[in-house]
Amino acid sequence: MKPSIDLFGARQNNLKNLDVSFKTGELTVITGVSGSGKSSLAFDTLYAEGQRRYVETFSPYARQFLDRMDKPQVDRIEGILPAIAIDQTNPVRNSRSTVGTMTEVNDHLKLLFARGATLHCRGCGQPVHRDNPQTISTALHKSCQGLNDPRVVVTFEVQVPANFSTDEVSQFLEGQGYTRIHGHPRASKVKDQQTIDVVQDRFRWSSVEPERLAEALDQALSMGQGLVTVHALDGDGNDAARWRFSNKLHCANCDLLYQPALPSTFSFNSPLGACETCRGFGRVIGIDIGLVIPDESKSLAGGAIKPWQTPSYKECQHDLEKFAKRANVSLDTAWRDLPPEHQQWVLEGDPLWKGGRSAWQTQWYGVNRFFEWLETKAYKMHVRVLLSKYRSYTPCPACHGSRLKPDALLWKIGGHHIHELMSWPITDLQSWFKTVTFDDAVMDTAMELVMQELNARLAFVCDVGLGYLTLDRQSRTLSGGEVQRINLTTALGTSLVNTLFVLDEPSIGLHPRDMNRVVDVMHRLRSAGNTLVVVEHDPQVMVAADRIIDIGPGPGERGGQIVFDGTPEQLGQAPTLTGQYMRADKQVEAPRAMPVAANTPRLLLEGVTANNLKNIDLSLPLGRLVCLTGVSGSGKSTLVQNVLYPAMLKIMGKPTEAPGAHKHLLGAEQLADVVMVDQSPIGKTARSNPASYVGAFDAIRKLFAQAPLARERSYTAGTFSFNSGDGRCPTCGGTGFEHVEMQFLSDVYLRCPDCDGKRFRPEIREVRVEHLGNSASIDEVLDMTVSEALAFFQGLRDVQVALAPLADVGLEYVKLGQPVPTLSGGEAQRLKLAGHLAEAARSGISGKLARKGSLFLFDEPTTGLHFDDVARLMRAFRKLLGAGHSLLIIEHNLDVIRAADWIIDLGPEAGADGGHIVAAGTPDDVTAVKDSHTGRALADYDKQLQDTRSGLGRPLQAVVREPLQLAKQIEILHAREHNLQNISVEIPHGKFTVITGVSGSGKSTLAFDILFNEGQRRYLESLNAYARAIVQPAGKPDVDAIYGIAPTVAIEQRTSRGGRKSTVATMTEIHHFLRLLYMKLGTQHCPDCGVSVEPQSAEQIAARIVREHAGTHIGIMATLVSARKGYYTDLAKWASGKGYTHLRVDGTFTPTNQWPRLDRYKEHTIELPVADFVVDKAKEADLRQAIETALHHGQGTLSVVWPLERIKTDINAKLSQQHFSTKRACPGCGMSFPEPDPRLFSYNSKHGWCERCFGTGVKLAGFDQEQSGEETAWNSAYDGETPTCDACHGTRLNPIARAVIWRERSIAELAALPIDEAHTFFTGLVTRGREADIARDILQEVRSRLDFLREVGLSYLTLDRAAPTLSGGEAQRIRLAAQLGSNLQGVCYVLDEPTIGLHPRDNQILLNALTKLEGNGNTLVVVEHDDDTIRRAQHIIDIGPGAGVRGGQVVGHGDLQAIMDNPASVTGQYLRAPLKHPVQARRAVDETVARIKVTGAKLHNLRAVDAEIPIGRLTVVTGVSGSGKSTFAREVMLENLATAVGVGEPDQWFGCQSLTGWQDIDRVLEVDQTPIGKTPRSCPATYIGFWDDIRKQFADTQEARMRGWKTNRFSFNTGDGRCPVCEGQGMRTVEMSFLPDVKVPCDACHGERFNADTLSARLRGKHVGQVLSMEVDEAVEFFAAHPKVAHPLKLMQDVGLGYLTLGQPSPTLSGGEAQRIKLVTELAKAKVTEGVMKTGRASRLPHTLYVLDEPTVGLSMADVEKLIHVLHRLTDAGNTVVVIEHNLDVIAEADWVVDLGPEGGAQGGRLVAQGSPDVLIKNHLKQSHTAQALKPVLQPPVLQP
Repeated sequence: MKPSIDLFGARQNNLKNLDVSFKTGELTVITGVSGSGKSSLAFDTLYAEGQRRYVETFSPYARQFLDRMDKPQVDRIEGILPAIAIDQTNPVRNSRSTVGTMTEVNDHLKLLFARGATLHCRGCGQPVHRDNPQTISTALHKSCQGLNDPRVVVTFEVQVPANFSTDEVSQFLEGQGYTRIHGHPRASKVKDQQTIDVVQDRFRWSSVEPERLAEALDQALSMGQGLVTVHALDGDGNDAARWRFSNKLHCANCDLLYQPALPSTFSFNSPLGACETCRGFGRVIGIDIGLVIPDESKSLAGGAIKPWQTPSYKECQHDLEKFAKRANVSLDTAWRDLPPEHQQWVLEGDPLWKGGRSAWQTQWYGVNRFFEWLETKAYKMHVRVLLSKYRSYTPCPACHGSRLKPDALLWKIGGHHIHELMSWPITDLQSWFKTVTFDDAVMDTAMELVMQELNARLAFVCDVGLGYLTLDRQSRTLSGGEVQRINLTTALGTSLVNTLFVLDEPSIGLHPRDMNRVVDVMHRLRSAGNTLVVVEHDPQVMVAADRIIDIGPGPGERGGQIVFDGTPEQLGQAPTLTGQYMRADKQVEAPRAMPVAANTPRLLLEGVTANNLKNIDLSLPLGRLVCLTGVSGSGKSTLVQNVLYPAMLKIMGKPTEAPGAHKHLLGAEQLADVVMVDQSPIGKTARSNPASYVGAFDAIRKLFAQAPLARERSYTAGTFSFNSGDGRCPTCGGTGFEHVEMQFLSDVYLRCPDCDGKRFRPEIREVRVEHLGNSASIDEVLDMTVSEALAFFQGLRDVQVALAPLADVGLEYVKLGQPVPTLSGGEAQRLKLAGHLAEAARSGISGKLARKGSLFLFDEPTTGLHFDDVARLMRAFRKLLGAGHSLLIIEHNLDVIRAADWIIDLGPEAGADGGHIVAAGTPDDVTAVKDSHTGRALADYDKQLQDTRSGLGRPLQAVVREPLQLAKQIEILHAREHNLQNISVEIPHGKFTVITGVSGSGKSTLAFDILFNEGQRRYLESLNAYARAIVQPAGKPDVDAIYGIAPTVAIEQRTSRGGRKSTVATMTEIHHFLRLLYMKLGTQHCPDCGVSVEPQSAEQIAARIVREHAGTHIGIMATLVSARKGYYTDLAKWASGKGYTHLRVDGTFTPTNQWPRLDRYKEHTIELPVADFVVDKAKEADLRQAIETALHHGQGTLSVVWPLERIKTDINAKLSQQHFSTKRACPGCGMSFPEPDPRLFSYNSKHGWCERCFGTGVKLAGFDQEQSGEETAWNSAYDGETPTCDACHGTRLNPIARAVIWRERSIAELAALPIDEAHTFFTGLVTRGREADIARDILQEVRSRLDFLREVGLSYLTLDRAAPTLSGGEAQRIRLAAQLGSNLQGVCYVLDEPTIGLHPRDNQILLNALTKLEGNGNTLVVVEHDDDTIRRAQHIIDIGPGAGVRGGQVVGHGDLQAIMDNPASVTGQYLRAPLKHPVQARRAVDETVARIKVTGAKLHNLRAVDAEIPIGRLTVVTGVSGSGKSTFAREVMLENLATAVGVGEPDQWFGCQSLTGWQDIDRVLEVDQTPIGKTPRSCPATYIGFWDDIRKQFADTQEARMRGWKTNRFSFNTGDGRCPVCEGQGMRTVEMSFLPDVKVPCDACHGERFNADTLSARLRGKHVGQVLSMEVDEAVEFFAAHPKVAHPLKLMQDVGLGYLTLGQPSPTLSGGEAQRIKLVTELAKAKVTEGVMKTGRASRLPHTLYVLDEPTVGLSMADVEKLIHVLHRLTDAGNTVVVIEHNLDVIAEADWVVDLGPEGGAQGGRLVAQGSPDVLIKNHLKQSHTAQALKPVLQPPVLQP
């Protein structure tokens, strides 16, 4: 891996062309003054590139939801790692997200409870266990001791079906050997059925042998379906005692059955665990009594019940007073003082309430019933409004806030259920877990790992100072600092390696005492093998870094340079501003303190008990700088934000949420206002700037309005506004730049071409203000810095007063017109403060005036501030105090705390241990308090400052530098996913690893379901929740732990090559970028005239209408909406309000006052009818007025419809329509064109596609605009000749799109270029100016994709080559090119059989590309059977030994030699001793053998191919990828033969001149890889056809005959036998709001597909569900005596499918498996015995020609050998077999080979050679790539001893 990430020429924002390297595996801190460019370097450049490149590996669909970062302004970045940002933004606003889910502690708790919790019965509360004969025996020993040696009877229950008598069932039981029934039949739980107790055994307790007892219990459990009853008899033979046992989770005492616990049982995000009432939210929306009775000091008579004080419901108040007197409930007592029973009476009503229509007249109904009655009237708007005032979220009545189903809370560990644990503070939980123990039976390795993970994650949370949180705290209630620190623990918990973590001031919100915790966490992340870049100002973090980069020297334009780069020790000696503060040459000076005396006015907040506050009394001195501090979680934010601020607002009569619990607030009358200064953004548009924010721009505009030229032209102050008015530039709307939207690329901002970025019209800029000998125009003033403006406007009080605060807070370098969104976080915070200072200055407050001041509340105002900025901030605070205001600041910064007049310290600890006032007083007072952490920190800080001044150094942090031990491999421990048998594997980092093994052994499970899914899931955890919901990362795999995993990228094989509208350019996304390029830079030409299109003026439009429509009754329409989706109700309201009665929607006139509900998913065009009249030259003024109005509403576009006479009789009659635009029209013919849009060049959009072929480029019968081209019908099979479309000539686009020209080419001409020529064109392009700015990112993307297409050997393809015409190998390599262009390092790429469809020659090209990828420092994991690939690997993992349940183990691992030397490895065996060819003697192909001859084949790229296929022989068609194999074998030969054999010789052969010799063929069949079924009910047993025979056997069993069941009873597709709940699918889909639907085993049949009745029928001891679950290998023995079933099963074994189950759902089969099942179906139709085909026909054997397309896909070497034998059997039975194949073992077995080539695409399509494999090697070695690859296989080199 590259040792550094190198940036060259970084120019993002204010960065000055920086070249900088970041060492990988180090912790780098970036510091500097606010606005110097720290975040520009760390986040906008470094993180943006790492995140962008990794996100680009996702599909285009997924990427649009993934917040892909913009491409930074940088020349190049080398060695970038996938990046994760840990900042202060909370990505989750979902109530389901909690601290537990964010930290993944919940996931491990769920696993712990599923494995280790004990179930307690909901009835008796006793523990519930599964019983077995041993535990039952032990229980009986205890129970029988007190019964004096009783006789014991062991019984099991049998249900008597409704249509049977007890005698009939007894006779049936006697046939099975059961002759006794205990007691009498009794009523069953099932309606109309009875239950009998069948005796299994009887004995005297003292004499029974343990073996006999165990056997009886075992048999009874089996017959009783898990339930057994044991009776102890008295002397009369009656039951003295009766005990029930179950081998299920069944409470014997209460007869309650429970389901086993799964991890999802304890998840409120899973449908299996979530409470069904609240869906896992824990709350429901209901009536909040706190809102109904807001003031508890009021009495019932005084109006305590608020809704009943209105005239509408005064009657209820009267009812209350009337009934209260009868019930002796006081009407004059305050609500809070009423006894609880009286409060309940008021709320719940009369306890004896009877109900009924008139009950309310005689009984008290209560507040709750009043609201229930209101709910019935909620269809009325005013009632809904009333209800909304009293509704809020209340705890769910079903789960009481636990979010889980009741049964989940029955499982307990140490007496506590999971919700209890989640409601504890994490510190308490961590302590409790250290005391938890489990039995040895439970505490296996997996449980140990779960406990380790739990303890580790809880420790992580406590390590970063968040131990006071609870796991069920909703994440949306967390502060920015808490979110960042939780994200930090998540990063630790993910165990990702090779990742770049970028952190934004992790010290925010942390008390100095907790700082070392965060530093430790960052060191652990670094030591795990990650790179950390941290933006930080805190000295404790800076000293702990490996390296510090100081950016400066100043802020804004004065910054953007690296002023220091070195170690923390070197920074202490550096001459930079940061260095001066670090060595205490400079420090934040505390200005003269304002003493707090006994008579200082105070604000008193008493009895505060909100959250963790312990009944504290706050005394706040007014007119002083008061600092509220304390450790994180001590209650500071609760006190200020939840109690003090809302309480002040409430007293001042302002709207607010209810303040937190407190007794009272005194002294508020001394204050004029309360202002909360938080860190929320202050402006989002580019027009918001510092001058307007502080109010200076108003005074400046007034000055300009008074200038002589302005007065002369009657300009007002509004003329000089760039927000509105007619003075601003009309082109850019006063922003000064043109915003070019680039859709899926970062948007481009260009200087406005009209005003040159100056925002105003030229004539406005002519006005100048003269002052003190200087003059300036309005744009020049906006370009001044604050300090320049103060000098310019010297002596002008209004401007000076407004601008001075900007200088006071240190923003003198900012330009007056700088857009606010471009300010840094610290600058924005200070601008907000300057606004308040300016307001204070304007109001003329001074300390001497007797006016009231305001209380300013600041929440950590030093966030993002450098030492120097903090010093400026303190000076600004003193100005506010000087103006008579009071300041309360929540802060941890020691410089601010030292400078405060008064400190209030909360603590002593966090959470439950906090909430007290530990100290209150001056800084010296607090320093003297021993219990105060703040006091100790202040004392240490003072000492360090003195030590630094005396040269003793400043040991803020003792940094232990450990040697980095980077993870060398990915470790997967105890994987159990699917068929994996608890395996552990290691995959080395930075190497090429191949996972191989027999088909179905579990290779893909290991590579994709575990490695890829987990690596991608862990990275996606860092993205926003919305993105994760769209991309839906896979669930966590069943594995104990994965360590050392890097972010992963999957390149999977997909059998689909793309739809009819897909091309090489769309598959690689090159076409997306070309569309964007042509939209932005192309010039529209008129398709008819060929001239470039120019805008039309309103005068030109009027002249043309008069000329073309004279005398016609026309309508002028303004286009409001053009082809956009939505309802547009607001638009109809607007039109109605303007007096328009109709709008025209999609050609239909629609009334605005009866607006229909439009289809929101359909694109609509909506037009406004502006005017209608008969065109007449005399009325040209009316026409011009109508055109002006229409152009205004249509934003420069309008249309004319005519003749309007038609709509007099039919308002929806079809009208002619003509479009006009003031922007785009042909000067020759006047034709108007739409505004450019990327959809104009899309084959999938009606805006761009050719209207005849709909974007396919060919004539397809039946294809219309509703089809996408992806449908199977258009792609699964070739449907005859498809001639090129006549209208677009194959370009797929309409004439308007083809007439957009850039660089003298249309997009269609560019797309027609081969990749090589396109590469030459794009690399030779030179762009300048505006074109260069817009094209920069586009060209880079296009060039990189073209480069990689060339690298994987596809330079011969044209960009517009249709996807369905690509070979499988070409499609696979295009997907590789699309994925691998991202140029990441440190990533783990997982590939699924990339050599599929590749010729051995192309395989080498692919392997070279993969090797290059690995050389970039990436890890490659390839699932593969190909021996070339295996031999190239550096590490091999062999999974086996068999398939299915017999696989899933690691047979061997190591290098090639280790695998070859491993006797247990089947792969090693074949690598060591490859197949010797031929396996059987070749069938001769001489002159006597009849042949099918194809002459002049010329379809697609075939070049007049003449080839022969010998009849009765095994033929292989081969050649390099793209040479024309499939075209020849499938489309020419197969299609023609199918036609000829079916209907006779055609008049015209398709794709060739002639085809002869076909007359010997009776049947033509293609065995392809399309799925064999799409529903779970389709399976191998039903497809091959032997399931009918199995059903017959079940129908023949004794029980089935006794019940009269036929074969249809055992069908899971129809009938009464299947499970009614899942309808025979064995699974059911559970829908879950906000989450993806999940498929779970059916609760009723547990995946068996049939109902319990049907499952009672047994065939040789197995029921029908068990037979469906049998593997083929097991079924062969089970049905050995039944040839009709055994024969197809044996064939499945022969083709390597022995591991499949009989009922495996078809959708889960791979393409190769489906193909082999079809092969078995064919083999089974005609029974092949020793080469003779026996059929019912006596005349002659039917001769079949089989065509197989790459049957070796997904097959291991052992399975290929089996397939070869099957192909030989098919051929020996007298058939002709044609195989399209690249596998050299299959080619070596052929009797005849047809080799096409010599290359792919245009350089292919010729017959290179045909003949036997030996002939190819002998005669065609030079020209045939196949012969060259085949020679070592047929003629292996002889190794010399």
